[in-house]
Amino acid sequence: MSYLRPTKHTNLKYSVINISANILKLLKENVVIEYAELLNVLKQKIGEEVNEVFLLSLSFLYMHKKIEYIKNLDAIRLVDENI
Repeated sequence: MSYLRPTKHTNLKYSVINISANILKLLKENVVIEYAELLNVLKQKIGEEVNEVFLLSLSFLYMHKKIEYIKNLDAIRLVDENI
């Protein structure tokens, strides 16, 4: 399944782009969020199927230098506030 290129059967609610956008919105409000807390908030907001694309979305944002992982806190931090 392609998560970036939608087909007519793709649920856009669970696309990498949508999940990434929601992650950025949450990080703009909080700047630093623990990994587990971020996942739980997204599950509540969007649905349990977020698990399937959560890591892909984080990787997508990391590759575009929007976020970074803070190992000692097990948290995600917003790097580039200009979205």
